[in-house]
Amino acid sequence: MVPDNAAGSRGVPQWAVAGQSAPDRQGEAAIALATETACELISNARRRAVLGHVAALDGNESVGMGTLARRIAGEEHDIAPAAVSSEQRKTVYVSLLQNHLPKLDDAGVVAWDDRSGEVARGHSIDALASLVDGIERACVPTTPASEADTGIGTEAGASPRT
Repeated sequence: MVPDNAAGSRGVPQWAVAGQSAPDRQGEAAIALATETACELISNARRRAVLGHVAALDGNESVGMGTLARRIAGEEHDIAPAAVSSEQRKTVYVSLLQNHLPKLDDAGVVAWDDRSGEVARGHSIDALASLVDGIERACVPTTPASEADTGIGTEAGASPRT
């Protein structure tokens, strides 16, 4: 007997090839978002960083935007949050304010109070953060330099963009 999740033609699970419903995945948290919305939310590195930091908060705990911006800037520059310059923090802070937090809040994944700047957990945060963790574990870590060296991210036969 073939397991329900065994891959068939082109890596597609057998249950999908046979036109059956997906097997019941008890114990797996559902993401209460449309597929397109979930993909859009995790498509940006800063939003993924926000998801990770906010998912790590305890139930009723929140984090201020300034603290969140400083932590993310530190990660982006591979330095301790205390060593982040005001310009580095400001760059991340503004992008969180104008782009990333509104998207995450609109989707209900985080609860962002735009007046106080506090960010807390929303629905599906654990499931979405878990999805990001799984993707990051499954993928080969790359840097822009390594992508250019290996051709990762380019079409077959095409030279990397410069």
